[in-house]
Parts: sequence; C-alpha cells; structure tokens
Amino acid sequence: MNKKIKKFVNYKNKKKIVSLTAYSKNISLIIDEFCDLVLVGDSLANVLYGMKTTHELNLNTIIGHAQSVKKGIKKSLFIVDMPKNSYKTSKQAIKNAKTIIKKTGCDGVKIENNTVNLNILKSMCNSKINV
Repeated sequence: MNKKIKKFVNYKNKKKIVSLTAYSKNISLIIDEFCDLVLVGDSLANVLYGMKTTHELNLNTIIGHAQSVKKGIKKSLFIVDMPKNSYKTSKQAIKNAKTIIKKTGCDGVKIENNTVNLNILKSMCNSKINV
C-alpha cells in the first residue's frame, strides 16, 4: 500500500474527504490542492464525447485522459475508473488494471462493485492491485 493510500485510509471516521473528477491536466492542476482524491471517471464518455452510456468508452481513451490528469496531480490520491467492458473476467481485469497503472502512474483503479463483480474484485486484490 503506497503512502497516499495509507494516508487516505487513515481519514476513515476522522475527516470528511473531498473527491472530484478531472479529465485533463488543466483541471487537475486547479483541483489537486483542494482534493483528497482525484478520479478520472468513465463519465467522460458522456461529458466529453456525448456517448449515451459509459459502456461505449474504451481503455485507450481513459488511459489518454488519465495520462493528462496525472501531469497536474501532486498531492491527491489518483484513481482511474476502468471502463465497463475492460473487466469481464478476472484475467482481463488484472491485465487491464496493470496496464492502466503502468501507463498512467495512478494510485489505483475503480470498478463497479456488485455481486457479479465480487469474484473479479477479490482476484484483483489478491493480485495486489489497489482497487
């Protein structure tokens, strides 16, 4: 667990957190000093690309935005949302999460948590992926 994650976990029951979404360096430069967590969310599919759902977003698009956002992050925990179709199986989820972390330098990734994804989430944690 890296220092930023340890610090963030220590906030539990002690401090309210501030979390905002960014899709580019210029926004992350502005919000970083005020946030505990900055997320590159799959909502960029709707907000920037006009897609009807976030399900259309691909891995390379979110990685490109995350690389931009990373350039403006100095103190915040940096998390990248994994697009819906990038974690259909545990093997795919682990491979794609490692790709996101390697290419973006993020502190962790986010997936939708539900009963369908529970085993995928467990596999990612067992593979030492911050999720």
